[in-house]
Amino acid sequence: MIYGKVESYDNNKGTGLITPEAGGKGLPFDRSAFSWTDKSAPSVGRRLSYEVAENAGVTSAIKLQHA
Repeated sequence: MIYGKVESYDNNKGTGLITPEAGGKGLPFDRSAFSWTDKSAPSVGRRLSYEVAENAGVTSAIKLQHA
């Protein structure tokens, strides 16, 4: 499991960016990646765990969970 903090989230678009705690480039994510049931928006600075996936050459964060 990888941990990071939400750098930004646009509630209207349902997309955001999470920065790994270990350093490195931020990864995009979207609302469908939330693993919590109420699908409430994550706040900027919130620590989350996630996995990394690549689809069609785009690397993104998936399976986001409250850490």
